[in-house]
Amino acid sequence: MRKIKVLFACPQTLFDVSNGATMQCYTMLQTLSLLDYETASIGGGIFDNPSGEARIPNFKEQIENAKGKEILVNVDSSVNPANPIRHYFFTGFKSTDWNAITSYEASRFLFHYSKLLKSFKPDLVIGYGTDPLCRAMNVEAHLFGIPNAYIICNGNHLHYRFPLNDVLLCDSQATSNYYRDREGLTVHPIGNFINPKLVVAETHEPKFVTFINPSFAKGAAVVARLVLMANKERPDIPFQIVETRQTFASALRALALPGEKPGSAFKGEQSFRNIRIRPASFEVKEIYRNTSVLLAPSLWYESWGRVATEAVMNGIPVLASKSGGLPEAVNGGGIVLDAPAECGTTEERKKWLTLPSEESCRPWADALYRLYDERDSSYWQSRCAQAAKENSPNACAVKLLKAIGPLLEKLAGNGDFTNKGSMRLDD
Repeated sequence: MRKIKVLFACPQTLFDVSNGATMQCYTMLQTLSLLDYETASIGGGIFDNPSGEARIPNFKEQIENAKGKEILVNVDSSVNPANPIRHYFFTGFKSTDWNAITSYEASRFLFHYSKLLKSFKPDLVIGYGTDPLCRAMNVEAHLFGIPNAYIICNGNHLHYRFPLNDVLLCDSQATSNYYRDREGLTVHPIGNFINPKLVVAETHEPKFVTFINPSFAKGAAVVARLVLMANKERPDIPFQIVETRQTFASALRALALPGEKPGSAFKGEQSFRNIRIRPASFEVKEIYRNTSVLLAPSLWYESWGRVATEAVMNGIPVLASKSGGLPEAVNGGGIVLDAPAECGTTEERKKWLTLPSEESCRPWADALYRLYDERDSSYWQSRCAQAAKENSPNACAVKLLKAIGPLLEKLAGNGDFTNKGSMRLDD
């Protein structure tokens, strides 16, 4: 009996480390491979942010050296050599920006995608993206008689009704409820796939309070206030800022006092001490190796909060906001609080630049000091261990297979694909 086949398809590359959604889907394929499903992906060199190229050394040079080949094939044996994942990489996108895809590039990508549907014959296609190219990919799968699943990784899809998708997946119960209540959609929460082997450090030397991605949406304003308070109250606490989509310095320059214009928070010289700045890295183990407490004070809607789960997998307690699915990501392995009122709600983007007062950040500062002082206690270690178990890839796989099982049972890849699809494939 042949293996059940699952194809992940999206113009964006699965190797983008600036995007939690791509890392979620990559680990999902790895988990399915370990469960003996035959897996493959097709994508191109589209990244959420230039920093996402960290996993692919000399990315641009590799594309230039492809010698006109539109598809490069990578046999990925990193997780399961007995059942590798085949990645089909489209080299035809001239820009790494999704919004810069031309009609010609989209047509060529769709052509190769259609060829792969016919040759690989997946039983299920999983993807994301609601632009015209992704919608065309959904139609193409249906023309072949292949069901498709859409994985929702954020709260930004209220403009789309998903009429071309057979099943909708998301990470958190919070996001499932969000789309049910607002749009009447049935979305199956499956958790967030994270491979412990890629994120759990072999040794730990806890030292820093770590904040990853100092953007306004992630709560840079809250962290700025906490650093200032700790500099005065707890000068023994050092901070580590991992810069991905934005630098901490640029965020500080843009912060505003309540009711004032951006840039008004620090008009004079302001001293920030005990801060270590480090660039984004694919080697996240090194970040967690020296982290004592992780900060995740997100102000926007977090469908999950990948870094929070990565931290608790390392036995690191997390101080996070109650945004969306973040409490599920923490899952008891830390403390969750309401964001400071001055910073607005998840929909009040302009207020995310507001520097909150010491008074509104007092609960945050007190919680931070507690976690820092108790980080090695049996209490927090046991809570982190339990959270890691409940959010493990195996636990996520159980939920995933329950959601997609009825579609896989159809064995759509057994069908006769002759003369189906929208593309002439004799190019």
